[in-house]
Amino acid sequence: MAVTTEQGHPASNGKAVAQPPGGVQGWALRNVVERALHIQHPLVTGHIANIRRKQPNATPAEVITALGKQYQVAVTVTGGAGGALAIVPALGTIASLATASAEALAALDAAVLYTLAVAEVHALPTDDPERRRALVLGVVVGETGQAVVRKMTGKTGDWAQLVTDSLPLAKLGPLNSGLTRWFIKRFLVRQGSLALGRALPLGIGLVIGAVGNLVTAKAVIRSAEHAFGAPPAQWPSA
Repeated sequence: MAVTTEQGHPASNGKAVAQPPGGVQGWALRNVVERALHIQHPLVTGHIANIRRKQPNATPAEVITALGKQYQVAVTVTGGAGGALAIVPALGTIASLATASAEALAALDAAVLYTLAVAEVHALPTDDPERRRALVLGVVVGETGQAVVRKMTGKTGDWAQLVTDSLPLAKLGPLNSGLTRWFIKRFLVRQGSLALGRALPLGIGLVIGAVGNLVTAKAVIRSAEHAFGAPPAQWPSA
């Protein structure tokens, strides 16, 4: 099967294959984002089914609200747990810093699962790795991600369907490259700042960890609302 070069030249089958960025951006994309996408994507259907079992009459909008609440609870608990380790002076601070990477990955996992689950409720396809990556990064990066998507697509809102369905593949490479650069600058730097805050002793870190992660989750939810637009009025089978 023919593929394109790194410059995005068309393959012999007439389609362009988007290439991931190199250097630091490529490392982050492969080792951080790709890990979360690979782990969370298979869990989406079951995650939604679990909510619908508990709320059999829930509309798509109500399921999305429930997804948002679960996401916020998950990251608040994760952030608070890391800060709780720092309650014990000295030793607790060291332990909190040592777990910072795991907590950042857990927060990213939760954001990815939430975004892909909302896409599932909207009946948007997420099987294509390049399109799934652009969707998740566009939401998780927040306002800057929205600006990058707007620049590449011309869409000011409700852009999720375009990215997952009809955006030319030749544009996905540059789009993912730009989103990845901002992911590194915003998401990882933000998590690094939260890690330092969680490491503060005497219970301060617990509050900073929980509240900081909650604020981040709320920003992701707002970003998702902007990207996906209004939820479907009813389920496809209804």
